[in-house]
Amino acid sequence: MFRDKDNTKHFLKEHLSQEVLRYMDLDSLLLENVTYIDDQLKKYFSDLVFTVNIDDQEFPAGKIYLLFEHKSYPDEMVALQILRYMALQWKDMIAQARIPSRKLPPIIPIVIYQGQETWKVSSSFQDMVDMPSEEFKKFIPDFSFAFFNIGQVEDQKVQENVILKFYVAIIKSLNSPELRDILPRLTQGLYESLERRTALEYIEIFFKYLVKSTDVVGEEDYAQALRMLPEGGDKIMNTLAEEWKREGELNKEQEFFQYKEKWVDEAKVENTQEMLITAFQNRFGVVKPKLAAKIRSIQSIESLNSLFNQIFFVQDENEFKKLVDEVISEEE
Repeated sequence: MFRDKDNTKHFLKEHLSQEVLRYMDLDSLLLENVTYIDDQLKKYFSDLVFTVNIDDQEFPAGKIYLLFEHKSYPDEMVALQILRYMALQWKDMIAQARIPSRKLPPIIPIVIYQGQETWKVSSSFQDMVDMPSEEFKKFIPDFSFAFFNIGQVEDQKVQENVILKFYVAIIKSLNSPELRDILPRLTQGLYESLERRTALEYIEIFFKYLVKSTDVVGEEDYAQALRMLPEGGDKIMNTLAEEWKREGELNKEQEFFQYKEKWVDEAKVENTQEMLITAFQNRFGVVKPKLAAKIRSIQSIESLNSLFNQIFFVQDENEFKKLVDEVISEEE
């Protein structure tokens, strides 16, 4: 959504304070290419970085940097992540000789949150630090990030931009049956408001996001909405079908790994049970079904290993059976 300059410009205009905006030439908004950062640093860099020219040329920095960080869940360490990014960004500017004066340009960190959980994380970095007294504050970095919860954005502030309008509507209705009514309106609204290719791209983006994010709408809901398009709907539906296939394969893989450890543990227990029964048979002769059932009822691998060690030191089978009963009694 925010990779598009017009969307970002509209959002900033409606949501940043006038005191900050009066220094910005939003028409100069430029998405920065951060590919100059080496591979070691790339993992620290944020979702998006924009620059905007400073209107008042008395400021030699010339530009303001806008750091967009996207979150889909409350992150208590987001301020630390942002601080690390800002330090790396400034350091790299110096290394690349991109600073026209001895002072660093301002960086405005902006957190865009679109999760469903309540965000209770403070936007102040100093609130992250446990300080014995107020005297410690002067040694701790002091900054805040601009925080925007998409689910709480006022509808009228995004009505002029059809993409942001539907973006906000989707986030607000992500787990609500109302989402079914939004899909056909989204399809028709984007197709009628945007150039054909752009409209199809955004419809696909929205629908692919919804496939990954909610179960409220199903295949028929998507198909019904896409039938409203005079062209391009079949291609998007095929793309969604591939997404469902990938999601299904991913879910199977996750399910496998989720239960793999359990299956391995169960196999270890079963093997140790049988080894214990065999050891008893080798030492004392025939294993009666009642004793075998008791041994197989023991699910603790530690207890089974302990009994296996003890079987070579007990005086007779009655002493061993007593140990088995004690283990079973403790497990109950």
